[in-house]
Amino acid sequence: METHRIWIEQCEAARGIEDEFGTDKALSYLIGGKFIDFLEAAEDDASFRAEIPAFVAEIKTIFEPWQLAECLETARVTEQFDPDDYDDAETVEMEQHSDVRRCAADLTLVERAREWLLEESS
Repeated sequence: METHRIWIEQCEAARGIEDEFGTDKALSYLIGGKFIDFLEAAEDDASFRAEIPAFVAEIKTIFEPWQLAECLETARVTEQFDPDDYDDAETVEMEQHSDVRRCAADLTLVERAREWLLEESS
């Protein structure tokens, strides 16, 4: 399978996860993980970008708009940065800057996911 079409298998996997472990686990897997990662890959790869509408259409056949909206409220939320986890001030500063960049990138991706998945549901 072509890498940019991996979303087909991921949607099938999400259906299986939903059947076996419930909707929340399936949403976390597909939306909180795979779809957002796909959007990130699409930033640099036209073949991924071209697949986004089909991926979105398939996601919308699996989950209800309200389920997607709820999932996106907590997607990519991470634990608060704790400077006490580090030994020295230089490392704290470096890791804090890295954490801010990572959080900003995640927020941007989640907002992009929200636009794609909820644009017709608002």
